[in-house]
Amino acid sequence: MKRSISIFVFALWAALFVVTAQAQRPPAAGASAPEVKVATVSLKTVPVMYEYVGITQASRIVDIRARIQGFLESRDFMEGSYLEKGAKMYRIDPRSFEADREIAAAMVEQAESRLQLAEQEVARLQSVTQPGAITQRDLDQKISERQSASAALRLAKAQLAKTELELSYTHIDAPLTGYVGKTVKEPGSLVDAGQNSLLTVMQQVDPLYVSFQVSETDFLAWKREEEEGILRRINSSDSMEVEITLMDGTPFDSHGILDFENVDLDIKTGTVELRATFKNLERRLKPGQFVKVYINGWERPNSVVVPQRSVSQSPQGAFVYVVNAEKKVESRPVTTGAWSGTDWVILSGLEEGEQVVVEGLTKIRAGAEVVLAAADKADTVPADMRASDESASAHQ
Repeated sequence: MKRSISIFVFALWAALFVVTAQAQRPPAAGASAPEVKVATVSLKTVPVMYEYVGITQASRIVDIRARIQGFLESRDFMEGSYLEKGAKMYRIDPRSFEADREIAAAMVEQAESRLQLAEQEVARLQSVTQPGAITQRDLDQKISERQSASAALRLAKAQLAKTELELSYTHIDAPLTGYVGKTVKEPGSLVDAGQNSLLTVMQQVDPLYVSFQVSETDFLAWKREEEEGILRRINSSDSMEVEITLMDGTPFDSHGILDFENVDLDIKTGTVELRATFKNLERRLKPGQFVKVYINGWERPNSVVVPQRSVSQSPQGAFVYVVNAEKKVESRPVTTGAWSGTDWVILSGLEEGEQVVVEGLTKIRAGAEVVLAAADKADTVPADMRASDESASAHQ
């Protein structure tokens, strides 16, 4: 068994040696040089887009609860329906609260009558002009009774207002415009202001929130590169524009604004929560949907950019083929950054003016001499125009 493994390893090493030798062997004398198409490395101002996975959330979530004790008399909505603010939802049996209001109203009338009588008594005593006909004590007593009657009237009115408020709680209306979930209590159920108070939940979906997590590495890179001028805001305003795509690949028709950054870092995931707000007028989105989030409010000035198809991958990392002044090919390792449309931002490894191979990669080897094909129209478009066109096509 060990001998078989040794033979297999030796054969594999020998095959690799032959392939490597052939790759490094210069082309045979008299062989025609392969034709390749190249692109000149240039400095561009390119839009930078970051992609994350987010989840939609309702902008407002309200628990619909009973505020008084009583029996549910009716439910006036369909579960899962879309309700306007003020729409009728539940009705609690109001009869006991109507009786309490009548009692309180009668008490107000009694208190008003007592106050009126007390005021008449005080006025009559104060109208006496004959000295010694009344004592000061009698007058003080009547004034005190008037004040007591006035306080009793205020108390009765407060009690009436309280009973009217409790009576209004028998009608439960929608506090916002949005979707209503399943009902927890049906007509005939006893509800109260305690543990049995929850009736259902409403969610406002316009506007709608999209929450997503950004790694600490990305978050710190944003801050550092903005301070150093490597990244620059496209718009002067503080608001960052966000786009989303549904999981089936359909782009959402409106853009959102990044308006919330959580104050702390999630130590379990090492991420920062960000949130964008979207208009959802047609209610295409529901809370709980997963979406792809694209932040595209930055641009990277003076960036080294090459077409994506010119970058190859090896076990050692990314590399490109560069054609030098002698029309020979060099393999150049590069450090790649973000994508920009159909281009790739190169962070290190290339200089402005160098030529990289974009077509004919399978026909060349390092050290081989090549023939440059004629440039087409795409290679002669101004840098800024190409960057904007490719960015627009990437978002469609």
